Amino acid sequence: MRIKKFMTPEMYVERVEGSEEWYLGVAFEEDVCDLFDAEIMEKEGKEFPGNCPYFFHYPDGAVYHPFPTKKHVYYENPVWDKDRFGILAVDFSLRKILIYTYIPGAKPEILHSMDLDEVEDCYNLKLEMTPWILGRQTHNEYEAIWPVKKKFPIGDNESMICRDGNVLFLSRWVEDPVYHEYVVTIDMETGEELCVEKGNLYLMPDGSLWNI
Repeated sequence: MRIKKFMTPEMYVERVEGSEEWYLGVAFEEDVCDLFDAEIMEKEGKEFPGNCPYFFHYPDGAVYHPFPTKKHVYYENPVWDKDRFGILAVDFSLRKILIYTYIPGAKPEILHSMDLDEVEDCYNLKLEMTPWILGRQTHNEYEAIWPVKKKFPIGDNESMICRDGNVLFLSRWVEDPVYHEYVVTIDMETGEELCVEKGNLYLMPDGSLWNI
C-alpha cells in the first residue's frame, strides 16, 4: 500500500460534499473551537489565536493554503458550489464578516463584506448554497442575513441543509417511537412549507441532490 505524506499542520481532513476531487482540513493555532466559541473568547477579552483552511486535491495531492493564519480571524469550513468554494470569515479585530469565493490556484475574492454588528451573534452562523446564502439558526427560527433578510419559523427538531434558488431545504427528525428523518422544503418568498418527504439529502458531484 502506498502512503503519501503531507507536511501540513495536524488537522482532521474529509472529502468535500459535492466534489469527487477535493478534501478539506482546517488547522487551528491552539485548541479546536467553533465560531461561536471564538466570539465568546473575544468578548471576554481573550485573543482568538487563529485558524486556516487547507485544500487537498485528488489524485495529484496538490495542497492549497490561500488564507494565512491571523489572530482574531476565524475561517468557517468552506462550502463547495459547482466550481468554487465559498468561505465565511469573521475578523473580530475589524468587527467584520467577510464572504470569500475561491477557485483553487487563483486568488480568493471578497464576495461580500458586512459589519459584525449586523448579526445578533455568531451562534450557528453559516454560509450555505446554492446560490450562496448567509444565515444563522436558533432553536425555533432560521434567519437569512445575506443576500436577503428574512426569518422563518422552524422546529427544535429541524436544521438547515441548503438552498436551491428560492427554496430552502431543512432536515426534520422525529421519534415515533422509531427514529426517522424527513426533508422539508420551504418557499423563501412566503415561508410556506411546500413538501415533506422521508429521507436525507446528499449533494452529488454533478450538483444534484439525492434523497435517500
